[in-house]
Amino acid sequence: MSTAALTKVSMNLTERDIKNTESVRSLFHVRTNADAVSAALGITRSLGEMVKNGKELLIRDKNGEISKVLIPGLVDDE
Repeated sequence: MSTAALTKVSMNLTERDIKNTESVRSLFHVRTNADAVSAALGITRSLGEMVKNGKELLIRDKNGEISKVLIPGLVDDE
């Protein structure tokens, strides 16, 4: 159990945001929407730092084809 201090945050979410949160909850097997948002923020931070430090995000499909992942808002300096 984490001993980190908690800060209450209130957010207005669209129906799309709610569906995305529920999807993240399911994918990461977390209990609450707050846990889902926390997981998504942590992943986004990690990916953003990797791109900022010159790394590329690549995905290999089941046939072995590799594609570069572009995330809006994350700009690498090519």
